[in-house]
Amino acid sequence: MNYADRRKRLVAGLESPLLLMAGGQLARNYPANAFPYRADGNFLYFFQRPEAGSAAFFDPADGRVTLFLAERTAADALWHGALEAFDGVKARQGVDAVLPVENLEKTIIELARGRQVRSIAVADPKATLRARSITGEELDFDDPKKVGQGALLELIAKLRLHKDADELQEMRRLVPITREAHLLAMQHSKPGVPEQFLKGQIDGAFGRFGCTAAYNTILSVRGEVLHNNEYRNTLQKGDIVLLDAGAESVDTGYCNDVTRDWPVGGAFTPEGREVYELVLHSELDAISAVKPGVRYRDLHLRASRVLAEGLVRMGLLVGNPDGLVESGAHAIFFPHGLGHQIGLDVHDLEAFGDRIHYPGGRTRSAQFGTQYLRMDMDLEAGMTFTIEPGLYFVPAIIHNPELRERFKTQVKWDAAEKFLAMNQGRGFGGIRIEDDVVCTVTGVEVLTQSIPKSVAEIESIAGSA
Repeated sequence: MNYADRRKRLVAGLESPLLLMAGGQLARNYPANAFPYRADGNFLYFFQRPEAGSAAFFDPADGRVTLFLAERTAADALWHGALEAFDGVKARQGVDAVLPVENLEKTIIELARGRQVRSIAVADPKATLRARSITGEELDFDDPKKVGQGALLELIAKLRLHKDADELQEMRRLVPITREAHLLAMQHSKPGVPEQFLKGQIDGAFGRFGCTAAYNTILSVRGEVLHNNEYRNTLQKGDIVLLDAGAESVDTGYCNDVTRDWPVGGAFTPEGREVYELVLHSELDAISAVKPGVRYRDLHLRASRVLAEGLVRMGLLVGNPDGLVESGAHAIFFPHGLGHQIGLDVHDLEAFGDRIHYPGGRTRSAQFGTQYLRMDMDLEAGMTFTIEPGLYFVPAIIHNPELRERFKTQVKWDAAEKFLAMNQGRGFGGIRIEDDVVCTVTGVEVLTQSIPKSVAEIESIAGSA
């Protein structure tokens, strides 16, 4: 990664000095027991292996970049090991100066020389509070409207949205690791196996290759819970396991995000196969339409129409597929968006909000389901994102009185109820299939293509350990 070139391009576009915060370590239950450290994605984009608690000052007046690090002390060396000296960091990072972060406030005043300094909120509330006190901005990581100045966010997004060859290669490098984790979980999926055991196989695969999980792994036979991190169930015959997991490089922060599903023990039920093949058809069809100039929202609607057609064939929806999608009836079974940006963060630039992901005055739909579409951009070469349609049988949705009244002539509610009663009353669950893709000059490359997803492949692998 050419971090120096990235910083040069950033400084060239700045209108005022910029202070970036890497964020510090967050306590797990007492101050000295912290969660594993992960720098803010924007800081990771401009610096190699940032230290916890570091900061950086970018000055457009002279192009200088100053890195701020914690002072090196004997106590820190005792507990955590000696850190690289400031001179060594300066040479390795290729910055103009390295100064103590303990003096950040005073030094920024001197460097700014009366100019307004901008910053960006980060997940670490202490770091954001410090940036607020220095810049005077009302920064708030939890409010996309207060993450940072709009023009600054657009400048950084412009740099990060289009992945260069090094970034794509790093994402490709991680795919065999993500694949290994998925294969191990598939192979060990037999009746009587706890979900937590499968989670251990995934974590072990990531750790063996020096990686970590890019996000809290989603693994459950209750696939209708979109972000299920419980791992409390025991696998039974008839269950379908949904695994949404991806490796992240500890050094660079780049990652994968992949979802696969498989039947416990190796063979789908007829209903499971029908639903799976419909979701797979929807995913493959949406991927085939990726190319520069295509609007991502149109990909979402295209995938939705394929699902609606299949749901009509299955007797779950009634009507013309276009009309079903237009009314939002399909979202009873597909209640989320088609995907999101991915790269340095698993939901790349999501903290920047709809200013980036709904450009040119585009706004989110107010329609049930479609309102969760995370982006509405025209695709360009170099953009990396996920394609992840799914079908779910969610009791809270199927039993919702308002939705039943709204779609009373379009949804066969009795047929939907039968899916909730399947598997000895445990319910069908849900199926989602997700790949990471890059829009190319000529079309699309599926970065995660090597991870099995055909019915024949996954049935042969599931439960084979």
